[in-house]
Amino acid sequence: MTDRRLLLRSWLMAMTRMERGLRLDYARARSVLLRDSANAYVDTGHIAAHVFIAHSRSVQTLLTNHYRRVIPVFGDMALKQVKSRNIQKKSATDLFATLAEDWIRRESTRKAKYIADTDRDEVIDAISDGLRDGDGVAAIAKNIRSVSQLTPYRAALVARTETHASATYGSVESVRSAERDLGVTMLKEWLPTLDDRTRPAHAAMAGSEAIPLDEKFIVDGEMMDRPGDPSASPANVISCRCALIFTEAN
Repeated sequence: MTDRRLLLRSWLMAMTRMERGLRLDYARARSVLLRDSANAYVDTGHIAAHVFIAHSRSVQTLLTNHYRRVIPVFGDMALKQVKSRNIQKKSATDLFATLAEDWIRRESTRKAKYIADTDRDEVIDAISDGLRDGDGVAAIAKNIRSVSQLTPYRAALVARTETHASATYGSVESVRSAERDLGVTMLKEWLPTLDDRTRPAHAAMAGSEAIPLDEKFIVDGEMMDRPGDPSASPANVISCRCALIFTEAN
């Protein structure tokens, strides 16, 4: 019998551990952007495009490395829920590497652009506010640096969302591969974290029936392959902490 509480606890512990590294790395990258932007504005009165391009590339590198760390961890956790068959260690390692590269190819550029563009917009807003208020160059540079006050929140948001999306992808795709290669029929179940931070629509998934891997969950009116599904709206994805668990069909 599946111990849902134990699986959820293990999932959340792994999420917390994996989030920490990306949160720190992204916070540092964002701090570099704000520093370089403020310095450039003092020196030239504007910020050259290469400052923002460098930040976008830095974010993409961070995400790429993070996805390569996350997917094997959660893929391995998922495969351990296939009870009647075993996948060879080398095969699993090769599978996780393939899944990571597929996810990176599909998502890293898009996600990095979205994150870096949001950071850029905050810098531009700080300049616009200063110009509107008649501030001088030094005051506007200070406005840019003050954007760092939002960094802890932004870093936590990015780390949780990106860890979760890649974790659920690694989980479900690892089990899909096992279903194909090992001749088992698997079911997936949406397992929400039930506390006062959980979206009502996600909390409502507690106790819902397990469904075949290729079917969709209906969550707040949206069809989703899994928690963190990038095809869903941001309101159904950002900062989600829901897990996926798997069982073999009888």
